[in-house]
Amino acid sequence: MRKGGYVALEAVGLVITALAAQTVIRGLLDRDSEVLWSILDWVPGSLTGRLILLGCIALVGMVAGGWAHTRQRPNTGRAGDSAGSRDQGTT
Repeated sequence: MRKGGYVALEAVGLVITALAAQTVIRGLLDRDSEVLWSILDWVPGSLTGRLILLGCIALVGMVAGGWAHTRQRPNTGRAGDSAGSRDQGTT
């Protein structure tokens, strides 16, 4: 996948996570509100089932965005990784 694809996947994961997490929080705080305008009425378990589904969707978006973020620059080292400094100082 090209760098643009990773950037797009990271952005989509971020948006999905933000929207799903906001809806879960709103559903927890306001029990009388319609979760996503009744789009998820087919989910069994009433409000609890809908909030669990939205939490799973937020988790998948977060994992996809994080995976894409780590794959954008595979040549850079991560924090605490000494692989980048191994060859320094050798002639």
